Amino acid sequence: MKKFIFLAGLAVGFVLGSRMGRGPYESLERTARQVADDPQVQRRAAQARETAGRVAQDAAETAKEKAPEVASNVQDTVAGAATAAKGRLSSDDGGTGSGNEASADLDAEGSTLKAQSEETANAAGDGEVGEDRPLSS
Repeated sequence: MKKFIFLAGLAVGFVLGSRMGRGPYESLERTARQVADDPQVQRRAAQARETAGRVAQDAAETAKEKAPEVASNVQDTVAGAATAAKGRLSSDDGGTGSGNEASADLDAEGSTLKAQSEETANAAGDGEVGEDRPLSS
């Protein structure tokens, strides 16, 4: 139903616009150009760009400061989960010895993940934000 109403409005606008001719469109375009060329509007737009740049820079600095702390928290959580998993494997082993192999596998995988996490945490703060370096890169 919403789609039908939208399409009906679009059709009515098209018909009315085509009957009025190009005059109202050109008038609207002329007004939009006058507003865009207004020095006060341009000054406000420049202020908005500067403010957005400062906010992006502050956000990037905050993220850079917090990244090592977050990485450490993640490492601690992963280490706790690995210890709990090893404990469950040991208790589920029933004396067959296969729990020790699984525990060794978990230790090796945990060491690899920890090394990767440390590399990522150390490299994460290298980004800079500026007009020539957008936040998303």
